[in-house]
Amino acid sequence: MRCFIPKTLPGWLLISLMLTGCASQIPPMIRKAPADNPSLEAVRSNPADYLTRQVRWGGKLIETENRKDATWLTVLGATLSKDGEPRSGEDDAGRFIAIVPEFLDPKVYAADRKVTVTGTLLRTETRLVGEFPYTYPVVQAQSWYLWPRESEMSPGYPYPGFYDPWYGPWYGPWPSPWYPYGYPYWR
Repeated sequence: MRCFIPKTLPGWLLISLMLTGCASQIPPMIRKAPADNPSLEAVRSNPADYLTRQVRWGGKLIETENRKDATWLTVLGATLSKDGEPRSGEDDAGRFIAIVPEFLDPKVYAADRKVTVTGTLLRTETRLVGEFPYTYPVVQAQSWYLWPRESEMSPGYPYPGFYDPWYGPWYGPWPSPWYPYGYPYWR
C-alpha cells in the first residue's frame, strides 16, 4: 500500500506555523467574561447578592502589596473591551482588591499598569482613601493578565502583533526625500 504525501506539505507546515505564531497571548479566562459577570458598580452597591460569584474585572493598578503567601493588587476599575483589556480613560468603575496566590514583582506590576483578573468574589473590605472609608470588593484571582504598556507596542501599529509591510523609517507623516507629502503616497 502506498502512502500519499502531498507535495505542498512544506506549504501547509508554513501556514500552520504562521497561524500558531498569531495565536493570542491573552489567557482564555481573561478573553472571555463569565456568563453572568456582574459589574463592579453593582457589586459595590449590594455586595451580599454577589458573594462567591465569578467575576472578570480590570483597570489600572494603584498598589501592589506583597504579603506572606499572596500579592494584593489594588485596582482602579475600568470598563473592559471585548477581549478583556481595560479601556484607557474609562476608570470610573470604582476600586477593588485582587488577591493573587503568588509573588508578583512590584516593579513589574507598577502603578498605572493595566491589569485584568478573573476569580471569585470573596468579601468586601473597608479601607481608608485619604480620610474617607471606602468599601473594596475582594476577589480571589484565578487568572490575571498584565497588559503591555503603550510604549512596549510598536509605534504606529493599531494593536500588538500587527505588522505593516510598508512601514519603514522613511515612511510616516513627515516629508520624505522621495515624496514630500509623506505616507500614504496616493493622497
